[in-house]
Amino acid sequence: MNQQTSTAAKGKFDGNMFLYSQPELLTVEDHGHLGINTSTPPYDFVKSARVVPIAAAELASAQMSYPIVFSELMQPSLLAVVGVQDDVNLFIDENGEWDKSAYVPAYVRCHPFALAARPDDQFSVVIDRSAAVISENAEQPFFEDKKLSPPIQARVDFCSQFDAHRRASKAFCDKLVELNLLSGQQATFKQDDSGVGQSSGPYIAVDFDKFKELDAETLRQLHLDGTLSGIYAHRFSQENWFRLLERRNLRRSGD
Repeated sequence: MNQQTSTAAKGKFDGNMFLYSQPELLTVEDHGHLGINTSTPPYDFVKSARVVPIAAAELASAQMSYPIVFSELMQPSLLAVVGVQDDVNLFIDENGEWDKSAYVPAYVRCHPFALAARPDDQFSVVIDRSAAVISENAEQPFFEDKKLSPPIQARVDFCSQFDAHRRASKAFCDKLVELNLLSGQQATFKQDDSGVGQSSGPYIAVDFDKFKELDAETLRQLHLDGTLSGIYAHRFSQENWFRLLERRNLRRSGD
């Protein structure tokens, strides 16, 4: 895919995008009077999410803050878990800000922009028209002289980088499917000395009993292509289930 931004694409955007309530192709004709207000709380749109997509390139950073799971067994993608049991993102405060101690996934930082592939091997820019940060007379107009303004072009370039990382992540996930390493799992933790347990709910993760059965040559190849480091980052992230449940309990005790 050539990384050339098209803002002249016509017509309605027909696809669905996770967390994008009203995706539209960005055009001068329809959106030339709009822009971004940087003073608006940026993360309100994701306050009810339990998971956020991530790329394999983010595993090392994301594993320090979130349990990392897979979307499904056969065509998996990577997800950072940000909430449990309730439709509440436990990393968003009452002001719509993300917890400053936690890594913010790139998918979230891209919003309200995204990219949509076109048949001519280029892409069009998509915006979430319903995003609170989009308005008239904005601090950062979408266009200047019918071209993307510099701050908006920088945001689109970031989306382009993330899009490339997400496409590269498919090879990582496909390798795990090929080796039959994924399985459905569920973690239960004791909440306190009373023995009362809390469940993380079902999720899909690497089955490390299967992983231990891999032969030395397969492990060597996984090391050489970078898959092995991603697997271990995923494994280390599982320690965050208990921290996530603690975060939920603290949030509920303060309500």
